[in-house]
Amino acid sequence: MLSTLLLVCCVSGLQPGQPPVTDRIDGARRMPAEWEPQEAVWLQWPQSWEGQRIEAAFTNIVAGIAEFEDVVVVVNTSGLELDAREALAEVDPDRLRFEVIPNDSSWMRDNGPRYVEVDGQSVLQNWGFDGWGGGFGSVPYDKDNAVPDAVGGLLGLHVEQVALVHERGDLEVNGLDTAMVNWSVVGQRNPQLSRDEAVAAFEQALGVSSVIVVEGFDPRDGTRGHIDGMARFVAQDTVLVGDDGGALMDSVAEQIAEQRPDLKLLRLEARDAAMLLNFLVGDGFVLVGDSRDEAQNALAKSTYEELFPGREVRFVNVDALWSNGGGVHCVTNDQPVAP
Repeated sequence: MLSTLLLVCCVSGLQPGQPPVTDRIDGARRMPAEWEPQEAVWLQWPQSWEGQRIEAAFTNIVAGIAEFEDVVVVVNTSGLELDAREALAEVDPDRLRFEVIPNDSSWMRDNGPRYVEVDGQSVLQNWGFDGWGGGFGSVPYDKDNAVPDAVGGLLGLHVEQVALVHERGDLEVNGLDTAMVNWSVVGQRNPQLSRDEAVAAFEQALGVSSVIVVEGFDPRDGTRGHIDGMARFVAQDTVLVGDDGGALMDSVAEQIAEQRPDLKLLRLEARDAAMLLNFLVGDGFVLVGDSRDEAQNALAKSTYEELFPGREVRFVNVDALWSNGGGVHCVTNDQPVAP
């Protein structure tokens, strides 16, 4: 666990002139792309205050993933573990592992760890998490902010502390040299930094040489526009951007094309593009939120089958999650296979 001093420092954010990464291991580094082999997918099991509909959505998501790879279910207490085991009784127990780690809510994509490879070894990172910058009101986040340290201890991995306040839902990487984020998120969480200073911090932490920085968000979105609901890397040289008929996604596509004209840019034309883009890629599968529209789902299915050949495209009901601000990708945290 983080000490109180380090936790406060981390959540307060990176200060100008401060090294962005402490306990940093030197060496060539990169962050694996989501489509690379995975060890497991982690989730933080919803607590009673989040409601039965959220729990049902998690049950469906875990069941979908467990058909293809291992799932680690993080629970807040041992009592909650009993509830989770009961809800997941139909899931192959050989695919499930439960870990008791204190946490505040169930959005592990955002507060959970990031993994980088440094000179052939897997390193875990704990970035600052402040409860989405207050976008959902005053919510507790101290426990969530410490989860990556606990995961690192369980896995026996070195943990780097990254002072930048940021959620993993607002991060896309191509597994080679490029990251993509939304300045509407990064700048709001770290108002003391210029865009250039923030980009330099991403480059040092992730080992990328290019950071695509878009800007813009739907004012109804409490996250201020996580990139995983607008644009996704689907290959090292290809970005898929939504096209829901609105100006925001068009603007995002234009900004990406302007900054990196060398990349292939594809569009997913669907009214519910944000939900359909919030997919999880895993070993042998792509798990997608069900838009409840056959034509839209068919388009997404054919698109992802072409982009991720050899993977089965599955749809899962995420209505309860979506009404609370997220989907499949938002509640899952993929752990890549160690190099």
